[in-house]
Amino acid sequence: MTVLEWLKYDSRYTFSDGELTKIIMDRRLEPSDDVYNNPSITDRERELLSADLIFTAVILSPSSTKSLSQSHNGYQKVVGSETDVFQSKKIDIALGIYKKYDDEKAKILENSVKKIKCIPIIDVD
Repeated sequence: MTVLEWLKYDSRYTFSDGELTKIIMDRRLEPSDDVYNNPSITDRERELLSADLIFTAVILSPSSTKSLSQSHNGYQKVVGSETDVFQSKKIDIALGIYKKYDDEKAKILENSVKKIKCIPIIDVD
C-alpha cells in the first residue's frame, strides 16, 4: 500500500490527492513509497502523518457549517448544520503526537489555541 493510499484510508476527510501529496512531501516522503515495506517509514512517520491530517483538517476546516434549505415547485431539500464538537480533542491528539517527537508543529498548535478569559463583572451604582 502506498503512502498516498494509506493516508486516504486513514481519514474520514475528503482531501484531494494534491493536498495529501503535499502532506506526504512535507515529511520528505514520496506518495508512491510502500508504507509497510519501506524501512524509512517507521511508526514515527506514520504517527506524524496522522497528526498532519488532523492539523490540516482542524486548522483549515470550519468547526461548524450552517444548515441549508432549498425548495422548488413543491420539492424541498434540507441539509442540516454540522458542528465539530471534538475539535479541541483532535487538536490535543495532534499536539500530543507532535510533542512526542518534538516536531515544530507543536509550537504552532500551542500558540494558535485560544484561551477564553473570564472578565469579572462588577456592578456599579
